[in-house]
Amino acid sequence: MAYWPVVLVEVWEGMVQTRRQPRYIQTPFGLRPRRRRWPWLSWRMSIASILLPLLLAGASLAYLSYQRNHVSITALDAATRKPLQHAELIFADGTVRSFSGSVRLSIRRPTIVHLHCADCIPQTITLEPGRQYVLQLVHAVLRGTVIDRSTHKPIPDVHVVALVGDQEAAEATTAADGTYILQPVSADATIVFQHGDYAQVEVRRTVQPVIDVALRPDSVRGQIQDSSGKPVAGALVAASGGVTTITAHDGSFVLKGVPETGLLVVKAPGFQVKTLTLPLSSPLELKLAPLSVRAIYLNADVLSHPEALQERLAWLPGSLVNAVVLDLKDSTGHVFYDSHVALARQIGAVDPRYDPKQLVAQLKHQGIYTIGRIVVFEDPVLAAAHPEWAVRNRKTGGVWQTWTDVAWMNANQPEVWDYNIALAVEAAGFGFDEIQFDYVRFPSDGPLNDADFGMPSTMESRVAAIRSFLHRAHLALAPTPTVLAADVFGLTVWAEDDSGIGQQLEALLPEVDYLCPMIYPSHFAAGSMGFAIPNDHPYEVILWSLQRGAKRAETAAAKLRPWLQDFSYGPGIDYGPNEVKAQIQAVQDAGGTSWLLWNADSVYHQEALQNGGAGVH
Repeated sequence: MAYWPVVLVEVWEGMVQTRRQPRYIQTPFGLRPRRRRWPWLSWRMSIASILLPLLLAGASLAYLSYQRNHVSITALDAATRKPLQHAELIFADGTVRSFSGSVRLSIRRPTIVHLHCADCIPQTITLEPGRQYVLQLVHAVLRGTVIDRSTHKPIPDVHVVALVGDQEAAEATTAADGTYILQPVSADATIVFQHGDYAQVEVRRTVQPVIDVALRPDSVRGQIQDSSGKPVAGALVAASGGVTTITAHDGSFVLKGVPETGLLVVKAPGFQVKTLTLPLSSPLELKLAPLSVRAIYLNADVLSHPEALQERLAWLPGSLVNAVVLDLKDSTGHVFYDSHVALARQIGAVDPRYDPKQLVAQLKHQGIYTIGRIVVFEDPVLAAAHPEWAVRNRKTGGVWQTWTDVAWMNANQPEVWDYNIALAVEAAGFGFDEIQFDYVRFPSDGPLNDADFGMPSTMESRVAAIRSFLHRAHLALAPTPTVLAADVFGLTVWAEDDSGIGQQLEALLPEVDYLCPMIYPSHFAAGSMGFAIPNDHPYEVILWSLQRGAKRAETAAAKLRPWLQDFSYGPGIDYGPNEVKAQIQAVQDAGGTSWLLWNADSVYHQEALQNGGAGVH
């Protein structure tokens, strides 16, 4: 320690002496300059000036060599960013090095180690000599609480699953207090929360060890009753998004998968549609009001002439009629409004005659039930644009036609289904209470032996096609306040088979809200029901047909809503007010309250439709 002061003193003394000594000295050869440049630097100082840099260089080399053979590891909690306590490094040979926060290791080559801590996801790393590592460990144990978003109460029995890709890595169930513990949970897991009464929630795992979730109730429970308090079984309960269910024998239901917003609709044959706005609190107790529909048909020509339309609407107040059937697309294939269905516009089917949205609003204001009629499979416009979807002629290879040269669409073609369903959904958006499909069948006249439907034409295949179409349409309309009806031949309530056209009573009833048999007495063959001319017996034909249909489908009798005739056709009597009254009386005597009245020209015997007019037969 005393060495350096001595050196400094000598240096100082040398410097002083240097100032006192002359710059030249006497030699045998005369005065010469002094050769020593720094006479004040002693020999000790000279040696020190050489050794000191060497020592510093050596120390630096030693430090660098030390650093190259060591690594520094700091282990942090990924959630808090604080040093971990009680971490462990496990080497390949089984050696364990415990540490808290950080540790330095001496290694001479890359070394694989496993970093562990309690309740953490271990990490495997390759240590490189001379590097520093800051590692964050994620907790392998995930905890949390699940509550009801509306009530903020804990939800027991929630299934909590950790998914890595498509594989289930861990699962747990919430306790009575809504808490769960899930382990082990990897850092890249997706946590799924499932409960039958709540919307499923998926949360991407983060570094946090706690995930609390509030679940949205997506189930609606309740009971449907009629106005007297009796349960309504078989009612359709649907919500926006397309989820549906059917009420049980006691009128109860549970509808799952209900969206956060939208509509809840309840439909049952013979009752008015009930519409509620979501969200709703369960349980619900809903009462349905009875529905009686007594309609006349108004064709496109009438709808396109305001005077003619007003003439028919003027006498409806005070009459039996409380509903109208309006043409949307008829058997010509033309769509009588400004449709925005792309295919209708592409094929040139759009022929705007009236504004259905405006007319429906006007009729609803007057308390009139509105039915939109769409002719389905007799569609020459669509057949011309897409002959590949039409019934083909197996002899000519072209489009098959009826005896009156009308093309028919192939009822097996889903593209044809989707076109008409798109029109139906669009019309539902206009506010129609009901969509009614007509000509929902295979062709019944023409060279049927030449008709090629792309598959063998059997009763099973025909019924399956019509049923599948109606099923798809019913699902499409289910979440709307609009119900679905289908027109069928009057013979359908009598024939056990499909009459060769795909219409079989028991098969079609479950797929619609209403089935409308066209029980026109004039259309029954001689000898039917024991009558030489059935047309002469309007009351009996209607009564017996409805009784026959109700007997075949007792649980669905409320779905039968017959078409009655207000026109004269074929052999037998001409039809006037008495014949119309007789048919209406037959409906009432069969236990029904609803009917539809057909006249192709939309001209009706008004005197038969006044209140109190029914009763003559």
